[in-house]
Amino acid sequence: MPVIAVVGSLNMDLVVRAPRQPLLGETLMGSSFGTAGGGKGSNQALACARLGADVYMVGCVGSDDFGRRLRSTLLEAKVDCQYMEVCAGVGTGVAVITVTDSGENSIVLTSGANALLDRATLERSKEVFRRSDTALFQLETPLDTVAWGLKMARNSGCKTVLTPAPAVELPQEIWRQVDFLVLNETELAFYSLGPSFASAGAPSGMDEDKLQESAQQLLQQGVKTVVVTRGARGGYVASRQKAFHFEPFRVHSVDSTGAGDSFCAALSVKLTEGALLEEAVEFAAAAGALACTRHGAHPSMPWRHEVKAFLEAAGKM
Repeated sequence: MPVIAVVGSLNMDLVVRAPRQPLLGETLMGSSFGTAGGGKGSNQALACARLGADVYMVGCVGSDDFGRRLRSTLLEAKVDCQYMEVCAGVGTGVAVITVTDSGENSIVLTSGANALLDRATLERSKEVFRRSDTALFQLETPLDTVAWGLKMARNSGCKTVLTPAPAVELPQEIWRQVDFLVLNETELAFYSLGPSFASAGAPSGMDEDKLQESAQQLLQQGVKTVVVTRGARGGYVASRQKAFHFEPFRVHSVDSTGAGDSFCAALSVKLTEGALLEEAVEFAAAAGALACTRHGAHPSMPWRHEVKAFLEAAGKM
């Protein structure tokens, strides 16, 4: 069984559903409100566990009801939470999410206890990297911690997987520590075209030449393999050895929250099991598509038998 360490954020998602995203200064009536576990770290940990891996979660929550709920959900999925630290005097991270009728979302984060995940926390958790085959990271915790964790994981012999979101400027040292970089098209444009892209809004879609050029640019920075998700257009994978496109799975999307984390977790599990990159990407695309058919981050993370059944129904197994 693959052993995976997830170092990252744990949030409680506060989700409002609305017909569309509100305009600046506009008050818009929503149709419903709910809460669900989230945060890229906990999403990936939960998904990895449901997909068949032994999982360690390294992160911080507050001494509050949100933190207790997150821990309970992960424990129910058999995630090892002994390296999750409870921080007194600070709240658990919160994400305020607006989900539209078309399933698209916008998110505003407050870090809370996630900001306290530091080098000292990782040093107290260093045994995790020695026990794990693969380590997953995201950018909802301090950058210094991410850089240090990637180095610790690499030095312990782990494969490293980075989801570079939310998109921020990254030091060169981080790219060189990444075996698999998993990002969407907007994030790819940010990192290849520069931070000024953020003020220009999301791209309607890169053309083929720009897509390949952008991926190659990240490979030149030191990343070993770049995996780009493109939503309904599938995705693109590039490494020093090969490059290929992958097709999307068609589903009725109701909420894309957590789909990228489901994809990343599924990719990581299959690669850790020794699958070929093409097989791992197909499995990941199925897991990401399934996540879009459900509401909420934690509730949408699929189980392995569900992904297998989905692939069989699609004639892929």
